Amino acid sequence: MTFGERVIRVLERGVPESLRGDVDTRRRALLVVGVAVTLALFCMVLVVPVLVATMGSPDLFLGVLNTLITPVLASLALPLMRRREGLWWAGHWLALLLFAGSLFAAVTGGGISSPFLVVLVALPVIAGTISGRNAGWFWAALAMVMVLALAVADGVGFHFKPLHPEVDHGLLLAGSTIAITAILTCFFSLAEATRRDAIERMARAVADEQRLRAVASEATAANAAKSAFLATMSHELRTPLNIILGYSELVQENLLDRGDEENAEDMRRIVGAGEHLLGLIRDILDLSRIEADRLIVAREDFDLGELVRMMVIEFQPLAIRGDTRLTVSTAPELIVRGLDHTRVRQVLYNLMSNAIKFTRGGQVSVHAARVAGAVEISVEDTGIGIPEKKLAAIFLPFTQADQSTTRRYEGSGLGLAIARRLCDLMGGALTVRSVVGRGSTFTVRFPGV
Repeated sequence: MTFGERVIRVLERGVPESLRGDVDTRRRALLVVGVAVTLALFCMVLVVPVLVATMGSPDLFLGVLNTLITPVLASLALPLMRRREGLWWAGHWLALLLFAGSLFAAVTGGGISSPFLVVLVALPVIAGTISGRNAGWFWAALAMVMVLALAVADGVGFHFKPLHPEVDHGLLLAGSTIAITAILTCFFSLAEATRRDAIERMARAVADEQRLRAVASEATAANAAKSAFLATMSHELRTPLNIILGYSELVQENLLDRGDEENAEDMRRIVGAGEHLLGLIRDILDLSRIEADRLIVAREDFDLGELVRMMVIEFQPLAIRGDTRLTVSTAPELIVRGLDHTRVRQVLYNLMSNAIKFTRGGQVSVHAARVAGAVEISVEDTGIGIPEKKLAAIFLPFTQADQSTTRRYEGSGLGLAIARRLCDLMGGALTVRSVVGRGSTFTVRFPGV
């Protein structure tokens, strides 16, 4: 680690965390801390020359006090950085501090001949670097106006209080020149160090961004390949599975015709398991098509109210087996336009099957109506509910609320992910509200249909 890096590491302790994110903001904040520390250090060093130069003078106490109070005032730049537009204020504050000190020294000791006027050279440099170019021009102009005013006052015969005869004018001028030279040298060194640090940080940020883009590109390609593979394999799996289901149903019918109830029941279980597997394959195929932008959404007109009522009738046996009361509320004729009947049915199927699955001995209510120029369908249940921190995760593929739910309840975790993406494709939105132990409400909204 170089000396400059060590200095920056030390100065960064005085930079608020909120100013460390942006490279340029962090650099300017480091300069504020560096200038405040530099002023404090040089003022402490200047106490001895000021004490020697003013020894025996009535200005001794005032000169030493002014030298000691400057570090305290300079340190106020640090809390100023925490304010809104704090760096702008901090740069102006440091420039104002030097300006006021020079003006005070000129008025109380020599006017245009004051040895402390050399400090004005630092004003535009510090203010311009920290607070911006306009601030630098402002303080440069103000410093020139001050020097001109002092020169004019001296020319017209206005005499400021001179330095005490016992004060060593040459020593003060030499001390002031050395001090301002040292301050500017430290400032430029710090500015260069922070500039190099900023360049290195930007280079690292660019490299990280390029690396992230490469990783994202690889992930996108891998995801596209995965979607294409799943779409192909899902199609290839469905064909033989449909044949198996067809022959299984045929064997089941033959067994029933023979009166072999025991073997027919076994075949019924085989058919049920096959249909469940076929549903999973169908879900994977739909998700793959959505991710690969291959899913075509139809635009048609149909009676949404009739669709909802028919689906409630279809799910009544499942609700009765779970001792759940299933109710529906919808307008007699709720005609919608520009939606895909099959996909809307698929969305409702997933929502209603989930609601009934996670509700035992409770109630599931389905409502469909027009609300504020949009069609809304809500599926409300009194089931187990979902923790608030898990609400976003349930719409991710292959995800359920938690592991215990996965073990207790069947499901692949694809239903809600597909439902939300289908709603998005049709220009709608799927949202959820839930309270653990009190139930959940899933709302589908299609504006302008």
